[in-house]
Order: sequence, then structure tokens, then C-alpha cells
Amino acid sequence: MNDADKNEREEVRRSVPQVNAAPVGISALKPKGACWYCNAPLDNVRRFCSKTCAQDYQTEEEAFR
Repeated sequence: MNDADKNEREEVRRSVPQVNAAPVGISALKPKGACWYCNAPLDNVRRFCSKTCAQDYQTEEEAFR
């Protein structure tokens, strides 16, 4: 593969949305003082009370895309 082909592939890769990137839903969530999945009380920094809630939220979000 020559340099032109590599550059073209890289340009196409950058222009296509990344499927494996962090879900927009989770990265766009703002802390609200409660878990976004189970509504358990939290501080104003965290979005989820546990890794399990974060994964469950992500699973449900992916199901509705």
C-alpha cells in the first residue's frame, strides 16, 4: 500500500463516526446529585453510584439506538 492509499484510508476513518467510542449519552450526562440509572443519591460530581449501574445504563442506551 502506498502513502496516498494510507492517507486516503486515514481521511475516511476520521470522517466516519466511531462506533466503539464512548457513548454520547454517558459522556454528555451532567451530574445531577443522583444516579442516572437507579436514582440513588450521589454527590454533585458522580453520574452513577456503581460500575454496574453505569454498564446497565449504557446497555439500555445502546438498545434504543
